[in-house]
Amino acid sequence: MKNVIVRLSKKNNPSKYFDLKFKLLDNAFVKKWTRCVLIAQQNHLPISEPWAMYNINKDLDENFIKNNINRLIKEVDNEKKLFGFEVTNLKDQDSLNKVHAIFEKHHGKLNEWKTNPLFVDKPKSFRKNLSEINQFVHACESTVSGTPKIRIVWFDLPKLNKFSDEDYNLFTNEVNFGSLYHLYCDVGKNIESLVKDNDQHHHDFVPNIHYSADCVCYFKKEEQKIIDLEKSYKDYIKKNAKKLASKGYYENDKRLTTGRIELAKIDMNMSDDKLLKELEEYNNIQSFLLI
Repeated sequence: MKNVIVRLSKKNNPSKYFDLKFKLLDNAFVKKWTRCVLIAQQNHLPISEPWAMYNINKDLDENFIKNNINRLIKEVDNEKKLFGFEVTNLKDQDSLNKVHAIFEKHHGKLNEWKTNPLFVDKPKSFRKNLSEINQFVHACESTVSGTPKIRIVWFDLPKLNKFSDEDYNLFTNEVNFGSLYHLYCDVGKNIESLVKDNDQHHHDFVPNIHYSADCVCYFKKEEQKIIDLEKSYKDYIKKNAKKLASKGYYENDKRLTTGRIELAKIDMNMSDDKLLKELEEYNNIQSFLLI
């Protein structure tokens, strides 16, 4: 397999589609990641968020996100009152941090929810709604950031694989236009999120530990100077050394590596501006193919 094709379509017209083509990079991690994708497809797992095209068209606007996150909060609270408030301003990062902290507290790390008595005698929709609230928090943050991107996630795929030391050597804090990267799939917040969000509500620090088939494509370069970005991460680690040590993480621990692994590069015969203009016509992730 040398290529990825992400097929986008119109929700109301599946025969109207557009293929985004990528060329896979040749390294050991990409081979492990493609196996995760194949396992998801072998088990006929659906793409969990076929709508997750941020800042590309007008479908995923602030009203759509706010209405959905508040609908889900209401449905969860009808079963068990965990929140007791609505999100009124997507730019209020403190409110978003509070929602995320409630999700963290009750869901737990990755598969901890399976032994949590909170989910006993609850309909399957209760846990699903709680998880979707978390995703819409990230949707809020993504919309406010203004960065065009497409997320492809399979929530039903178990998150069992851990990065090796060799994998961490491939991490980068750079973002290239049109490149495909692995996506953070742990439950909690990593250093990157804590530095950006200034989160005073979070319950657990969880660095980049696990990987899955989940991935993201950015259609914008990282604007902040990489040297400044990396300095902010190092400063956070230094400032919070005792707290990190209490959780078993120490300075120079590979698990504190920040960034993401580049998986594939865009392979389209058109300019960046023309590509973004073309993407505006589509609002659904129809399929994800390795060829």
